[in-house]
Amino acid sequence: MKHKRHTVVIVDDHSVLVAGLKMLLESEEDIEVVGTASNAQEALDVTRQKRPHCILLDISLPGESGLDIIQELKHLSPQSRILILTMHEEQGYLSRALSHGANGFVLKKAMDVDLIYAIRAVLRGETYVDPRMIKEIIHERDMRYRDKTWEELSPREKQVLIGVARGYSNKEMADLYHLSEKTIATYRARACFKLGISKRSEIVRMVMEKGLLKTQDFM
Repeated sequence: MKHKRHTVVIVDDHSVLVAGLKMLLESEEDIEVVGTASNAQEALDVTRQKRPHCILLDISLPGESGLDIIQELKHLSPQSRILILTMHEEQGYLSRALSHGANGFVLKKAMDVDLIYAIRAVLRGETYVDPRMIKEIIHERDMRYRDKTWEELSPREKQVLIGVARGYSNKEMADLYHLSEKTIATYRARACFKLGISKRSEIVRMVMEKGLLKTQDFM
């Protein structure tokens, strides 16, 4: 029988899930589950005893959050790689987990080969982020960029985009502002270029997210 080299501790308060994880992980020849825990204190105790190579840590534990014990786990077992296993898809949880010292973040949807891959990735010294979270990270980054850029637009550029979002044509805005249609089109194109958007649907979404769809500032 081949010796199992990678030891894992599972920290989750759902017994059925833990049983399923154990079965999945121990079907791999190089992985051995050496302990489980259902709350923060048990997680600290089993980590102190077993010093596992990898800790699968749920965020939503009874009482204390899994995020709050990451640094304690690292102190007890510096060599342990911590992989957050959670149902939470919000980018804020990912940011907190990584800033607290977690080595990876994987969603509970990945109860298959993706989880095995994630464990092996963090054991190799890599930082693993569930692919499903990448879109959220990119969106968050783009929103921060666009928020900053929006503030740098000229008042007229903002007015034109708000008008577009409200359904006004270039001609209607040209008449309103006593400008040519070509000038309105230029304001729109310049603002869209700065924001990195092009479609009307993107303009509408941007204006709605800024809470400006019904503002009187457009007039």
